[in-house]
Amino acid sequence: MRISEVAEKVGVPVSTVRYYERIGLLAAPARTPSGYRAYDDGSATRLLFLTRARKLGLTCDQILELLPVWDGTHCSTTHEEVARLIDGKLAEIAARIEELSTFAAQLESVRQDLAAAPPPQACRDDLSCCVPSAPGCFVPLTALTSLTTLTARAG
Repeated sequence: MRISEVAEKVGVPVSTVRYYERIGLLAAPARTPSGYRAYDDGSATRLLFLTRARKLGLTCDQILELLPVWDGTHCSTTHEEVARLIDGKLAEIAARIEELSTFAAQLESVRQDLAAAPPPQACRDDLSCCVPSAPGCFVPLTALTSLTTLTARAG
């Protein structure tokens, strides 16, 4: 199959197939005499594995470590390893949710403080009139990253 056929069969853009080849997740296929990439069913199966693993939130590095375990034939070992990786993702998500919930509560507190006092005619030197400071209020880096990611996906 040509690159467009294997991409369509798996449901990914051609650029994804080329990217996976470039970073070593997918082996470069044989070439036809006219120079076209010629993929076999094994390449399509591997591409499907890569695509599904990425949709589970696994990183390319995690998949790279997982590929030798799977190798197209070791389903039970791969099953256990994928379950372990998913457990790690779930723990990461729970931690992010907790962090974002704490941040949301801090923002709500600041929002209430802003609503409780009308702004003065001129800004104060400490800017507490328009950008108040709340004790312990900080924006964790992962919260900003998560918010940026969520905003980008929503938009």
